[in-house]
Amino acid sequence: LERLKQAVKAAFVITLSRSFAEEVESDDGTTVEVENLLLPLIDILQHSNTPNTILEPYEDYILLRARRAVDTGEELFHQYQEENDHVIPPHKFFTRYGFVPGLSEPILEVLDRRSSLFFDSD
Repeated sequence: LERLKQAVKAAFVITLSRSFAEEVESDDGTTVEVENLLLPLIDILQHSNTPNTILEPYEDYILLRARRAVDTGEELFHQYQEENDHVIPPHKFFTRYGFVPGLSEPILEVLDRRSSLFFDSD
């Protein structure tokens, strides 16, 4: 049973590492919620603070566009999250992607504010 629990937790984290957090307005327009979206093919783009792509969300699809002319063979980059944007809190961002853009404090201090969803309690 313990191995099953670990396998489910690992599968959940793998799914999160392939997803994107998107802020959306509630149906009544009064609150902003965070939804996680799975975006096949877009999830293979590497992070950059100076990306050459941008995602444009529409009601039924998301369009990936180049921000500038891209040379043949040039790698495409996407900005997972801006340095001062905390849609995904830093400790959760780290567990999903293995880094935190613009992190200035030691990662161990970030992880001290961890969620038991990702870490076993001491």
